[in-house]
Amino acid sequence: MARSVKSRRSGWLLFLLLIVGVFLGGLLSNFFGDYLPFLTWSSPTYGVAPPFTLDLGMLSLTFGLTLRLSVAGVLGLAMGYLAFRAL
Repeated sequence: MARSVKSRRSGWLLFLLLIVGVFLGGLLSNFFGDYLPFLTWSSPTYGVAPPFTLDLGMLSLTFGLTLRLSVAGVLGLAMGYLAFRAL
């Protein structure tokens, strides 16, 4: 049996579109934040601070993650999801 087009959509494509949406939302927040201040409202910052560093002499690894979501980021997530649904 042939699979429909919708069943072939990948979870990776959704992930990529959501990441691009958050990135574009952040850019919108930076460019239009002075004119539309509600775009810059954000959540508290969650994450690892300072980043964890593993120094093995020749090799140094740094691990860190920070999450701070703004209104523009949420709008970008919604746009990414809608783009995924439109495909």
